[in-house]
Amino acid sequence: MRYWWALPFVLLPVQPVWFAVVIALLGALALIFRKERLWFVLPFTLFVLLGAGSQLLSPSPSDTSDTRLEIPSLPSNANTDGQRRTTNLIPLYGLYDLHGWNHQDGRGPRAISQSDGFYRVTRVHPVTGRHFTEILSDQAYLLRDGETYTQSFYFRHDGDEIAFDFIFSTKRGQFRVPAKIEAFPNDLKRAYASYKTQRGDQALRAIDISNLRGNWTYIDIGYAQLEVGSTPSAYTISKVNTISKAKQSYWQRAGWWLGTALLGALVLVGGCFVLKRSGDVLPALGIMVGLLINLGAGLAQVYPTVEQRISGFTENPNLYGAGAVMNVLLVGLASSSSLGLLALVFGLGIVALSDSRAAWLGLLGAIPLWFSRLSPRWGHVSLILSGMCVALALYFWLPSRLERLATVTDLDYANNQSRLEIWAVAWQAFLDHPLTGIGIGEFQTYYLEHAPPNVLEPAAAHVHNLFLHVLTEAGLLGLLGFLLLWGAVVWKLWQLRQWRVLVVIGVAVVMNMFDYTWFYAGVYYPLWVAVAWALAIPSKPALSFPDTMRG
Repeated sequence: MRYWWALPFVLLPVQPVWFAVVIALLGALALIFRKERLWFVLPFTLFVLLGAGSQLLSPSPSDTSDTRLEIPSLPSNANTDGQRRTTNLIPLYGLYDLHGWNHQDGRGPRAISQSDGFYRVTRVHPVTGRHFTEILSDQAYLLRDGETYTQSFYFRHDGDEIAFDFIFSTKRGQFRVPAKIEAFPNDLKRAYASYKTQRGDQALRAIDISNLRGNWTYIDIGYAQLEVGSTPSAYTISKVNTISKAKQSYWQRAGWWLGTALLGALVLVGGCFVLKRSGDVLPALGIMVGLLINLGAGLAQVYPTVEQRISGFTENPNLYGAGAVMNVLLVGLASSSSLGLLALVFGLGIVALSDSRAAWLGLLGAIPLWFSRLSPRWGHVSLILSGMCVALALYFWLPSRLERLATVTDLDYANNQSRLEIWAVAWQAFLDHPLTGIGIGEFQTYYLEHAPPNVLEPAAAHVHNLFLHVLTEAGLLGLLGFLLLWGAVVWKLWQLRQWRVLVVIGVAVVMNMFDYTWFYAGVYYPLWVAVAWALAIPSKPALSFPDTMRG
């Protein structure tokens, strides 16, 4: 029967959300029928009240929109037909991913943002020198059947002649329409074309132009508009957010805090319930199986892309590496030294494939957990030998991985510079709304609207720092709720002398100083499982510390 209780842990490295659903359901049943204890009731309650309160008081999306960019006085078409107009579907930042494309090279580099709101795309690929056949943004906008839509934008260019076609790329196919071009003073022009939707079109990718002609070498495109009508109207700023997901209401934002707290509490209760019945070794074996499956998925993605970062079952390589680190730490909590070493090997393979610098640093935290299982003499010998083997394997297998790790402290490295730029925008967002933040899930839009021109990272989905991200999206209220909850957890673990579990939480904090993975399922739920391990199996020997630290 113990094997059945440990079986869900195979899911933890592979599909952590599925694991959470199973364990949370068991936790709910245990609360109802087995009268299991609900831990940290007051801290969880304060986490919800403060975090949800910050979201209910946070500004509406329109209140965080950019007001600092000086929009030039754009001429409008005098031949408007007086027809009914709808909202411009393309937001001000909707061209942030504009790029060239051709069949030989594929996607070209992103357009270079100009200080006046235009985006510059060169005629040829800057590396290969081949001409682009298409210039497009990958953003899509929902359409209604039977309506006539017009897409337009203002532009300028060098050279004497320019011509191109619009592509109306929908779910039904691609439909080419020759562009109509209007000339205005100061070498400014506007291009537009119209298309009547049919059943099945559903959405349109815009802006998208092809069949590029003329003697120009670059084009600056800006102030794009997609609207209902057969001619373009004067440009209007759109508040539509299509870059990530639809704007969330106040209650949806508050619901995120409630759901996060509820699932965390139920996984904690369910984890305690299961670990009391399975012991800790069998769950560790289940996690090992899941780690092996996760490593196999990454290796399957290696060839022929050995020089690229691998993401396994996750959305991106950073999540792949961070989740592996947390599962290696869980095995280190519960297993023997030999099983812990094998977990380190699996984790090392996954982190090497992900090439996540934060995960590399986090993996170091698994060493003291494994080392604490060994006697001092054999521990030192094993640690030295395993370190030599790991270094040699990395050197001969994937030396480029070590090169990227070496850039952690290099402030001139592009990724580090982009972090500093992102942090600066995030700090400004916090200063704009210090008490409540700008709202959960709103940073990406805020960054697109407020980042200065020519930043190294045109679009940032998160802040790459846990505490600054919480401050940015939930303000001082949200950060206080977070600190109260996890402060209570750390204090309880300190009282229980569960040093190993404190190491696990410390590793997660270190990784989240340079990334934002705390609330990712592959990190968040292993954290609560580690806490459950400390509460359910308190008799396990703790990591040896000096007497002065034992109180």
